[in-house]
Amino acid sequence: LADVESSPSKEEDEDDDDTMQNTVVLFSNTDKFVLMQDMCVVCGSFGRGAEGHLLACSQCSQCYHPYCVNSKITKVMLLKGWRCVECIVCEVCGKASDPSRLLLCDDCDISYHTYCLDPPLQTVPKGGWKCKWCVCVCCVQCGAASPGFH
Repeated sequence: LADVESSPSKEEDEDDDDTMQNTVVLFSNTDKFVLMQDMCVVCGSFGRGAEGHLLACSQCSQCYHPYCVNSKITKVMLLKGWRCVECIVCEVCGKASDPSRLLLCDDCDISYHTYCLDPPLQTVPKGGWKCKWCVCVCCVQCGAASPGFH
């Protein structure tokens, strides 16, 4: 007897149509196509059109859609640069050590150790926190008397 492949039943065919197909596309970092494109590391799509603006990490140069990293592009980011989660370091000392004392600005994502601030903070503030670059806008808008808190 010869081996015969059985064809899928109509019911199996319909089940296949309802499932989502995931496709992984691999590129080499030396491929010209990849080198000439900015591609979001999170979702894998290219930076084109109104929704395609990408943030590039100033440390590793990886690109991200702002919405893929839950961020928005601010003037401070454009001026000071932006770092992805993998590259976050204290803006003052340049170290990533002591992450429990590393504050992340709610507006620009720049980080500072509580003890590297001038003046230093004794504890990590509860709630939101803004860096000295973003706090001026906050003070004008909300009247906060204490820089960095809102």
